[in-house]
Amino acid sequence: MLDTLGRRNLLYVLPSLLIYAAFVFVPILSALGLSFTKWNGISRPIPVALGNYAKLFSDSLFFVALRNNAVLILFYCVLPLIVGICLAAIISMIGNRERLALRTLLFMPYIMPTAVLGIIWHWLYNPAFGPINQGLKLVGLGALAIPWLGDFTFVLPAVGAVATWYFFGFCMVIFLTGMQRIDSSLYDACRVDGARGWQSFLYITFPLLLPEIRVVLLLTIIASIKSFDLIFTMTRGGPANATLVTNIYMYQLGFQLNRYGYAATVAIIGAVLVFAVNYAIHRLVRPAYGTAI
Repeated sequence: MLDTLGRRNLLYVLPSLLIYAAFVFVPILSALGLSFTKWNGISRPIPVALGNYAKLFSDSLFFVALRNNAVLILFYCVLPLIVGICLAAIISMIGNRERLALRTLLFMPYIMPTAVLGIIWHWLYNPAFGPINQGLKLVGLGALAIPWLGDFTFVLPAVGAVATWYFFGFCMVIFLTGMQRIDSSLYDACRVDGARGWQSFLYITFPLLLPEIRVVLLLTIIASIKSFDLIFTMTRGGPANATLVTNIYMYQLGFQLNRYGYAATVAIIGAVLVFAVNYAIHRLVRPAYGTAI
């Protein structure tokens, strides 16, 4: 009976498995095989064994891209998490109607395609007629009106600020959802014991939000490692590789230099980083179900 039921259930999921294999699993295996070759996209691939990987770990541009990815974690993950959890704590204390309006307003950037946002912010940052520099000049801060996307020092924070603006509304909604499942009697007990607001947050809210924090960490750190469209539409990785990240480097290698085998190697290392981050977060961030004050 169980064998028959199992075969029937497998039959139901078989179409999804075939689609997944065709569009996800097979391309991953193809990229893995391609990473062991030298291929220009036209001629026959030439096997090079681990040559691409050996070359990659001595490639200075690859380490520049990794460093930029690491810096972007601050803007993709850390700042949105902090801003999101603070906003969630504030908004959770206001009325339902105001909470709905603010939640919708602050979540709106996340529903827009990042490529479109990149084009919009590229215009906002325009040094000649962009609203940001024009506004700074209007209030007498013309000295701060710099070419944001052309300055080697400020271009990465300028792009990262857009990522923070994009993700903090998403983080806020996740934390608001988590706060709604916390039993209000826990806060009543804290107040009876003389705990202040920040103590209730530190010892009750924060530990019980660890499942949501883990979800936010996973999604935002993976997004920072996989970042492409926002940076591509804003800077193309420039100026002088100041915003080069691994996915843009992979794009340049494959579609501009026709080094598809080497580009596949970059893609495989990026996938390994994603799996490593996923494993580390699952191991280090464990849900808590209460703590003593």
